[in-house]
Amino acid sequence: MNQAPMISVVTVCLNSAKTIRTTIESVLNQTYPNFEYIIKDGGSKDETLNICREYENAFRGKLRIISERDTGIYNAMNQGIGYCRGDVIALINSDDYYSKDTLEHVAQIYEHAESDLIVIIGDMERVSAEGDLIYRYHFDEEQVRRKQCFGHPSMFASKAVYKKIGMYDESYKLAADGDWQYRAHEDPDIKFLLCHEVFNHMREGGASDNPKYRWKWFHERVRMKKEHCRGSALRIYWQEFKSVIRTDIKAIIPKGVSKKLYEQKYKTK
Repeated sequence: MNQAPMISVVTVCLNSAKTIRTTIESVLNQTYPNFEYIIKDGGSKDETLNICREYENAFRGKLRIISERDTGIYNAMNQGIGYCRGDVIALINSDDYYSKDTLEHVAQIYEHAESDLIVIIGDMERVSAEGDLIYRYHFDEEQVRRKQCFGHPSMFASKAVYKKIGMYDESYKLAADGDWQYRAHEDPDIKFLLCHEVFNHMREGGASDNPKYRWKWFHERVRMKKEHCRGSALRIYWQEFKSVIRTDIKAIIPKGVSKKLYEQKYKTK
């Protein structure tokens, strides 16, 4: 059994003034007290840094704001992780937000885990830009058994895991979180533990939703799955092609229809 952990939460941001206030407040209002919050800014030109600094006193020493250049989101994440002092590390995007008891659930799981080589995954809600629920990702043990990837915004990994398998591969610009999870799955000492509480609320509109990056995402996912031997080349290409088509279809069908389809897929309402 582990002791109550220090949890390090990292937000990387760049010109995120429109959404980051909600993110910050979701960390500030956690019911679990033993955490630190690191905001890694890439040199914002809007009001992002001013908004972040508004909250310094409210966090009472738990908030550190670092503004320095980076070469992309995964370089920024690696920089942010490098500042972490906690036993458990989380990455929450600057347009997402936590449920108020997320860190409490993570701490309880960590305390009762048999090893500190763990990755904790919670459910995740997909929400509109206004915060309205679209659908809920309800992850299950079958996905763990099949060594599938999970949404990294609702992932908490022990610092021991990062020390064992390394940081994010910055040669990927969109899929490094998937590559990292595959590496974690491939290590028999690392265990994925699920919690069926909603950890994170993820807004639509990220890079994977942007048609501009669709085929870059496709090629990186194909490369990643090939490198981790996730099936024949034909099967991988077909899987990722279907994913692109689904994403394009989702962008044009009514939100209500999309919600019902995902409710059926994830068996949740």
